[in-house]
Amino acid sequence: MAAKLLICYLLLSSTLADSVARCTRSEPSKSCGRTLTAYRGWVRSPAYPRPYPTPMSADDRVCTWVISLQQGHGVKVTVYGWDLNSEVTRNSTVRDEVQVFGDGTCSDRRRLRSYVGTSEPTDVVYVPNHVACLKFYRRTTGNDIHSGFTIEYEVVDAYSECGGSKAVKVVSQEGYIYSPGYPFGTNYPPHINCTWVIQAKPGQAIQVNFLDFQLSYSYGCDFATDYLRIGNSNASYDFTYCDQRDPAPFKSRGNVVWVFFKTGQWRQRGFWLHYKAVGGATASDQPMPDNWAKNSVYYTSEGGPKTFQPRIFTTGYLDDSDNMEYAGRVTTASR
Repeated sequence: MAAKLLICYLLLSSTLADSVARCTRSEPSKSCGRTLTAYRGWVRSPAYPRPYPTPMSADDRVCTWVISLQQGHGVKVTVYGWDLNSEVTRNSTVRDEVQVFGDGTCSDRRRLRSYVGTSEPTDVVYVPNHVACLKFYRRTTGNDIHSGFTIEYEVVDAYSECGGSKAVKVVSQEGYIYSPGYPFGTNYPPHINCTWVIQAKPGQAIQVNFLDFQLSYSYGCDFATDYLRIGNSNASYDFTYCDQRDPAPFKSRGNVVWVFFKTGQWRQRGFWLHYKAVGGATASDQPMPDNWAKNSVYYTSEGGPKTFQPRIFTTGYLDDSDNMEYAGRVTTASR
C-alpha cells in the first residue's frame, strides 16, 4: 500500500512540474518591430551597430514598425546609411532589405522607398500621412559583418485641408503642404479651389521647395485648368505653375507666403511642398488683411514673366470664430 502511494505521489509531482513549466515558459518574442507613437524616435536593426543576427524563426524574418501619430501631421524619416547582407545562390541573389511605406497597411502599392546593399549617404523620406510603416526583411541565412541600419523619425506639420471657400492659415516654422488625395488617394478632386497662407515670425522669410509636382497636361499656364500660384501676397502672385514641370524654389520677401491651387475636370497625382522659416527677409512684414482683392498674377514660361487678368479672384474676411482660418468667397470673373 505504501509503495502504491509513493508511486502516485511521484507521478503527481512530475505532472505538476510539467504543468508549471508549460505555464511559465515564454514563447520566443520577435527581436524587432512594434508600434511607435512618440513624436520623435529611432528605429535600428537588432544588435546595431554590431552585425544583426540570424532570425530566430520564420516569423522573425520580417520586422515591422508602424509609426502612428495624430491626424494633421506628417512623418519625416531620415535613414543614416545602411549596410545590409546579400547572398549569391545558383539561380539568383538574395538580399536583405529595408522598405518605407506611406501608411500603416505596409502594402507594396504604398511603398515609397527601398534600400539594399551598402550606402553611407543620408537619405530623407517625407511621408505625407500621420501613419507610416518601416519593414526590415532578413532573407539571407546568416550575417557576420553587416551592421544593418539606423533610422530617425519625427513628426512634422502637414496640411492637405483644402478648406473649399476658406483660406487655411498656417502658422508654423517648418512643415509641408500637399494637395488633397496626395499621394495615395484617387488623385486630387476636380473643380476645387484651395488657398493656404503661410505665416512666419516677424523679420523672417519663408523658403518653399517642391518635392513632387504633377498636374494635368496643358499647352501652357495661360490655358491650364489645373495650376498652382505662389507669391508674397494674393494681390499679386509671383509665379503660376502648371503641367508636370518641376517648379523652382521660392523665397518670400517678407514673412507671409500665399499658395493657391485650382483644378478643373481632370485629375492627377498633385503636389507636395516643403516650407521653412529662414532669415533674410527683404521686405517689411505683411499683416494678414481683413479684406483682400486679387487683380493680377505673374507666371513664368519660356518667354519670361507675364502679367494677365486672372479668371478667378477672391474676396474674403477674417473669420472671428476661428482665428486659424480665413474665410472667403470665390467668384468667377471674365477676362
